[in-house]
Amino acid sequence: MSKIRLTAMLIIFVLILGLLAFFIGLRGYNNAIKTPNSDSTEKVEFTIEEGENVDNILNSLIENGLLREKYKLYAKIYLKINKLGEKIQAGTYSIPKDLNMEQLFTTLQDGRKQDIWITIPEGIRIDEIASIIDEEINNDTFSYDEFIQLANDSTFISQLGLPIDVYNLEGFLFPDKYAVPADITAQEAIQIMVQNFISKVNIPYDYKDIIIASIVEREGYNSQDRPIIAGIIKKRLEEGWLLQTDATLLYPIKNWKHELTEEDLKIDSPYNTYKIIGLPPTPICNPGLESIQATVNPQKTDYYYYIHDKDGNPHYAKTLEEHNDNINKYLK
Repeated sequence: MSKIRLTAMLIIFVLILGLLAFFIGLRGYNNAIKTPNSDSTEKVEFTIEEGENVDNILNSLIENGLLREKYKLYAKIYLKINKLGEKIQAGTYSIPKDLNMEQLFTTLQDGRKQDIWITIPEGIRIDEIASIIDEEINNDTFSYDEFIQLANDSTFISQLGLPIDVYNLEGFLFPDKYAVPADITAQEAIQIMVQNFISKVNIPYDYKDIIIASIVEREGYNSQDRPIIAGIIKKRLEEGWLLQTDATLLYPIKNWKHELTEEDLKIDSPYNTYKIIGLPPTPICNPGLESIQATVNPQKTDYYYYIHDKDGNPHYAKTLEEHNDNINKYLK
């Protein structure tokens, strides 16, 4: 093999290694700026002093649990690329630990009029969302009662731009982290969440899909079991079975932790799927994107039944006999 050919091969090899390293680094960078810093929504009071340099700010963020130490280099790169180092403002901030890097440095650009971060989790009702916002905002601009009233006002809802007709907004207040003005109103909060729903849910769906997705959100535990549960629910509906889902019965009780009794199963309610064939009249909560996608693209199986054991592991069954065996084995 000639020296020229050997040199050319070495150059190509080095270039390939360089490209590989670049793409690995790029992937790591993208993950670093998009990944939430923590699962905790705990808020930390964080102060930046006048004239404090970027390196000190990053170290303080790490010490306060707002930035992972392993992402410090990525944070420097992010600030440099986006020319944000000089835009970080002195001031005192109340910052939740679950922000990603983009959200964190957006927050640190305004020390005078900081937005309030509010986390709306998947699978909660309209009244629960109103309570969270009311507690976080804690001033006269936001009204819990007005939020509930507007979420059930068909005239107001018709002006929000949803692609389907709905008469209340249960199911359409998108769960997410929101940075909102400290003086936000109930109307503005609803508009922001519905617009986020419209923006994020860009797959074809109808009202029935959102109702099913809300059940899947409460009945499913993770990305693996939700498509299977969605498939089971749809199959039972198509074949005229009772759904017999606990979550639908808990919705009007307004207590997700309530332990259902035999008397509860006999309640006359359009949400009692132990007595009424078909879907409840509305969604029972506000589902996340994963549950909506699972509903639109369910996994087909031979199963008709499911339970989760005390550790949250799913157990499926094709027959009532298998289902009862699962109950006796995993829940008693």
